[in-house]
Amino acid sequence: MCEFTGKCANIIQSWNPAVLGLLDSLPYDEEVMVWGRRWIVKTSTLGERHGYGVYACEDIIVEDSASCRREGLTLFPYGGPIYKRRHWNRILTQHPEWKTFALEMDTFAGSTRRHSDGRVIDGDPIRSGNIAGFMNSMVGTQPKRRANCEWVFVEGPPPAPYGQTYHENHCLVITTRTIRSGDELFTHYEWN
Repeated sequence: MCEFTGKCANIIQSWNPAVLGLLDSLPYDEEVMVWGRRWIVKTSTLGERHGYGVYACEDIIVEDSASCRREGLTLFPYGGPIYKRRHWNRILTQHPEWKTFALEMDTFAGSTRRHSDGRVIDGDPIRSGNIAGFMNSMVGTQPKRRANCEWVFVEGPPPAPYGQTYHENHCLVITTRTIRSGDELFTHYEWN
């Protein structure tokens, strides 16, 4: 865990993944239950460069009419502390390695905030037990893969019984098409 000093020490939020129904830590190569479905985190089919991936352990059927954005089935939340952009930049100044797995919430479908109001959600699974942090992007993959889920911004607190006092909004992972048992979850995002 990183040590923060000065104003950063006051900015860093504590995070309990259990309040969003996430596990404290994720075992590799073992089935886990998150939001009523079974998943496994293991080596990605994309190769060593991508590390781990999230795989479904059961079929998740999406009806044809639900294959459009925001109408798919909810899989699980993308959880973690939410920071203002300027606070996030201050954190990265002290510890640049924190940039891993942070999402700019206001760029997702459903957000009504201007980009300049930007917030980021720290979803690093090492810090927060966040299964969504292991999802890989299909951007630039060879052979080309199709996304089967997406991150969606949702105004308002997470559904009961989840959420913490600083959760005014949240992100969810939803399906965009049918996912079969053994399929790796892919979404669309740019990465370095």
